Amino acid sequence: MRWLAVVTVLCAAAAAGRAQEPAAAEPSGPAEAPEARPAAPEAPPAPWTLGGSLLLQPLASFASTFSYGSSSTLSLDFKAGGGRARAEASVEAAVFTGASAALAWAVAATPFGRLDELLLPAPPGSGDVALAARVRTLYGKLDLDWMSLTLGRQVVNYARGTLWSPTDVFTELDLSGISPVRRGTDAVRATVPLGQTAGFDLVAAPTLVPADGRYSARANALIADALDGAVVAARDGAEKGWVFGTDFKTDVEVGLTGEAVYFQPDAGGRGWVRAAAGVDWSTGDFILAAEYYYNGGGASADLLFPGTHNAYASVTWTPSELVQATLSVIADVEQATGTGTLLVQVSAAQNANVTAFLQAGNGGDGYGISYGVNGAEWTAQAGVGLEVKF
Repeated sequence: MRWLAVVTVLCAAAAAGRAQEPAAAEPSGPAEAPEARPAAPEAPPAPWTLGGSLLLQPLASFASTFSYGSSSTLSLDFKAGGGRARAEASVEAAVFTGASAALAWAVAATPFGRLDELLLPAPPGSGDVALAARVRTLYGKLDLDWMSLTLGRQVVNYARGTLWSPTDVFTELDLSGISPVRRGTDAVRATVPLGQTAGFDLVAAPTLVPADGRYSARANALIADALDGAVVAARDGAEKGWVFGTDFKTDVEVGLTGEAVYFQPDAGGRGWVRAAAGVDWSTGDFILAAEYYYNGGGASADLLFPGTHNAYASVTWTPSELVQATLSVIADVEQATGTGTLLVQVSAAQNANVTAFLQAGNGGDGYGISYGVNGAEWTAQAGVGLEVKF
């Protein structure tokens, strides 16, 4: 941008010189319009960008006994290309110590372990330090006049609500951290716009055995400029069945979301229904959200949240531009298990945030802290994180 600064300085100097000249006599005829000057050309976009963050997070945890640990995570985000073709990648590398390392090994040994994570050393017991590396996303995208095509590891997010999405057969939640994160899926996605307010979406996530992959077709449209609705049909090769569903979202005075799917297994017989409904609204400095999730198939339908009746609620308070506090709860209503999380984030400086957190919960699967792998009835953890973005 140096050339732009030089042009600006020259223009300012020229203006100052004109201000010192004597005023010209006013013309007797009509005033002439000033000569139009061409606008300065915009700087071309960078062919690639590299950003990321560094997160340092010490914590103390309680599960029958007290323990301490820490995590240091380096995230890198790379973007390249422009116009019709571009590529993006997001990778992470982390060092866990103490309780954080023991927890990482314990989660890796469960069905909820990250398939996209390399954890070293592989067997636990070789010290209290673990190294982890994973590829969050890695994909290329081509935008044409009539469609867009995305190939690689990507987040295929059909979710309407905050936490649960029965119609999304691709994206899985990662609950090993303080806040839920959606994992990427290795897939091919084709999106075809149908006018200004409708579209058609095809996604294929094959495996080494194509019959075990997941495939979906989804059509969405904006109805009466108020209701965004969609229908979806999918093949879940991993669970050996077919999925048919619908979802909607509207935002008038309050935000309302709803999703419902029916799963029909290949083995025949009766299938099961899963549905979610949510509401969110704001008042003053507060944003409130609540969500209900019905799982009619138990662990066969949702290994992470096998309970029949599930609830989520959150309250976010933003007293200023520099401070934000969020209290959230995830619960299995019937079993009275769940986790409460309090987050307080302070913007300490430009691109630097400090986050204090406190969690307490009981139960396993997605209801407990880190899937309840420690086996204790009640667990708690607290810590402070410093994140610097660049």
